[in-house]
Amino acid sequence: MDAYLFDTTVLSIYLDPNHPHHVAKSPSLAALPTDSPRFVSAVALAELGFGTNLAALLGKGSLATLEAMLVQARAYAVLDITHHTASVYAEVKSKVAHKYLAKTLRKDRPKYIQEWVDRATDQKLAIDENDLWMCAQAKERDLVFVTADARMKRISDADPDVRILII
Repeated sequence: MDAYLFDTTVLSIYLDPNHPHHVAKSPSLAALPTDSPRFVSAVALAELGFGTNLAALLGKGSLATLEAMLVQARAYAVLDITHHTASVYAEVKSKVAHKYLAKTLRKDRPKYIQEWVDRATDQKLAIDENDLWMCAQAKERDLVFVTADARMKRISDADPDVRILII
C-alpha cells in the first residue's frame, strides 16, 4: 500500500475551496485510497505559514481562509527534516544536476537550482529547493510525492526512485 506526501501546491488547492483548481483537482486527491497514510512536510507548513504571514502583512487575501488551511494542513502527520533527509537530498539534487547540467557543471558550479539552465532547451530548470527537500523526504520514506506542478517530473526523470504523482 502506498503512502503519500502532499506538496504545498496540492495542499493549497485541496484545502482552499475558493482556489481556482479546487473543483477540478480535488477528485484526484479524494480518489487516493482512504486507508493510505497521508503526510505533510514541515517544509510545506513553512511555505503555507509564509503565505499566511505575508498576506497578513500586506493586507491581501482572506486571512481567515489562509489560517484555516494552515490548521488543516497541521492536522496531517508532519514529517520533519532529519540528517537522513539531508543525505537523500544531496543524492537527489546531484542526480538532477547530473541529468540536466553535467556539461555546465564541468566548467562552473551554479549555486541555486532555480537559476540553473538546461543547455538542451536554454530554459531555467525552475526546480525549487523546497521541492527538492520534500522529494528527498518522499524518497527517504518510500512515499509518493503528490503535486500539481508538472515541472516536478524533472526530478523523477533524474532520479526514478523519487515517485511523483502529478494531479
